[in-house]
Amino acid sequence: MLENLHQLWNWVLSFFEWFLALLVSNALVVIGFALAVIIILRIFREQRQPSSIFAWSFLIISIPPLGIPLYVLLGGRKLKKKIQAKGLLTEGVEDGNHSINVQDQFYSAGNRVKFLTDGQIAFHTYCRLIKEAEQEIHILTYILGDDETGNKILELLIKKAQEGIRVRLLVDALGSFRRPGKKIRELKQAGGEVCAFMPALPFQTHGWANLRNHRKIAVFDNKKSILGGRNLDKRFMGDTPDQDRFFDFGAVYEGPIVDCLNGIFLSDWAFASKQSLDQIKDLVPALDVEVGSSKLTGIVSGPDVDGDMLYERLVNVIQEFEDELVIVTPYFIPDEVLLTSLTVKARRGKRITLILPEKSNWKVIDFVRSHYLRELYDAGVNIQLFTDGMLHAKVMVSDRRLLLHGSANFDIRSLFVNFEIGIVHTSQEDLESIFVWLEWLLERCRSFGTEKELHPSGSRRTFEDAARLIAPFL
Repeated sequence: MLENLHQLWNWVLSFFEWFLALLVSNALVVIGFALAVIIILRIFREQRQPSSIFAWSFLIISIPPLGIPLYVLLGGRKLKKKIQAKGLLTEGVEDGNHSINVQDQFYSAGNRVKFLTDGQIAFHTYCRLIKEAEQEIHILTYILGDDETGNKILELLIKKAQEGIRVRLLVDALGSFRRPGKKIRELKQAGGEVCAFMPALPFQTHGWANLRNHRKIAVFDNKKSILGGRNLDKRFMGDTPDQDRFFDFGAVYEGPIVDCLNGIFLSDWAFASKQSLDQIKDLVPALDVEVGSSKLTGIVSGPDVDGDMLYERLVNVIQEFEDELVIVTPYFIPDEVLLTSLTVKARRGKRITLILPEKSNWKVIDFVRSHYLRELYDAGVNIQLFTDGMLHAKVMVSDRRLLLHGSANFDIRSLFVNFEIGIVHTSQEDLESIFVWLEWLLERCRSFGTEKELHPSGSRRTFEDAARLIAPFL
């Protein structure tokens, strides 16, 4: 009897040891499965596009060791805690002098606009406005390059700070990862304030490579502002001509719109500096008088906005234009709604011109876009490829009556993930100069539709189809 009990006890111990060893050896599998379930449930709650839901779910389920880390790295979108911390755009705040304008969509009349279509002129304009500032300079950029352009602008800002001018410089932590540290330290020593938006290292935020601030706004004395697609980097602007410089687009604004743009900057600054808006004192009052006839609508998009305002406006413009639509973008990765909207309009005989760089600075995106371009070509879209270099402008013109430009690319990341801003122009005098610029672009384009582009090899088609699966990640 005792011997049987002893054997039973040994069997129980052996089974327990075997089960424990099984759990330990498969712990990563169990943990991975649990994490995969949690993440997939979260993906469905984030109101993503169907293609994004499918791509992330497929990757996480099929290859958890790859999919889960990638989601942690790239997957964050509109996170509730981040929205609550950053969600200042719908709050009007009094600073003791005036109300800070921080709306997610705003209309403004009585403005003056000058478009910047040349990188050298844009740089000289930037430098001139810094030199002319008498009270306050606010600058937000995605990339601050450690090169002659970035360092020159920092030198000017250091000098203004030394003169007692308030300087606030906000850079995206990931986009400006290689920013000029020495000059930034000098700026701080001179009295300037510098903040990095959503630090990428250490891993302080969920989806740290996502949720990037892609806006480019500069405000001078709350009277003049620069907005567009250019970063503070020699690839985008500079003191002398450069054959490798990107072709980009932006504008200088004067008038009531500037206070709205200043409000967007202050919202981003407050979040990055961990200050509340009512702690930011002695702001320069807005310019209340009308200085021109431009009527403008600003649209802010990103995790700090409830909904996808800029995306919804793009869909609205595409679906409602009557005769002609022109889209200029460096990267073209549309979602299903945008692609279908363009296809349907083209098949109905509406004129659509899509202008892209022949070769962008992201080869993988050029590869992914190929399938979309063939589909639009077959529908009747006029696709033009800019051959003179890298075209980085983001512009849409509808029926020669509406212009939309800003910081957002025509891709899923810009429209659903990044912090972006766009400006809609409806004044005819603003649009006249745009038509001249578009003609200049088209003179330097060739039509899409070579034999290789329309009929790629079977292996390339296979890779293109596979590449479409990663489009939601780009």
